[in-house]
Amino acid sequence: MKTRDRCVRSVVSLAMVMVGLAGSAGALSGGPPQATPDRETIAPPPISVIVPEGNGAPVITDGAFSPGEWDDAARFSLGAGVQWYLKQYRGVVFIGLRGPARSSLGTTEISLAVPGGPITTFHVSAQIGEIVLPDSGNAPPVRWGATSDWYANEQRNDEKEAKRLEKEGKNRAEAFEATEYPYDGIEFAIRRSKFPGTRWLVRVNTRGRLEGGKFATLVHPPASPARTTDGWQVLILE
Repeated sequence: MKTRDRCVRSVVSLAMVMVGLAGSAGALSGGPPQATPDRETIAPPPISVIVPEGNGAPVITDGAFSPGEWDDAARFSLGAGVQWYLKQYRGVVFIGLRGPARSSLGTTEISLAVPGGPITTFHVSAQIGEIVLPDSGNAPPVRWGATSDWYANEQRNDEKEAKRLEKEGKNRAEAFEATEYPYDGIEFAIRRSKFPGTRWLVRVNTRGRLEGGKFATLVHPPASPARTTDGWQVLILE
């Protein structure tokens, strides 16, 4: 019986090794193995992440991160107190960026591409819009309001109250910040059909009052370029 148990354990161990090797072989360009993250893990993401299929919990893209919305998502830390949420459901990919405090994230851009394809940048601030970057030359202006096949929560404020504060002497930026409706972060919903394929290359750029309340910029992956996809995060959509 002991000999049989040892044999069973050996077979199981060999199978686990083979599964690990298969995962490594499937990584892009021989890079690090793909990872299906533990949904409770708060750690930096590996370079390749398998985006989990959600259980159908809806995400209202209002930046509130309401209870239950992201319980079925993978969750990672991008540093500086920013958490990154990922899930997909019925052809829509949901990406959440949650700041270290309420209303702490400011202007945020997520850039996406498929391998060999053009880069599209989704811009979120007091308005939302997108940019399709050319292969070379200057970047075109943001196409404000262009949200075909995607959406995210822009920063909103009480305009009437802001105008009153401006009349009292505050500048426009101060008045906006003082009357901004609170939010926990930025919630994106993007149709998979906008970027055909099972591999998305992603870069995140967000600015705001990050960990410790200091105004700073966070780029993920760190030091990644904006105009090429070299070193970008890989999202695997199965």
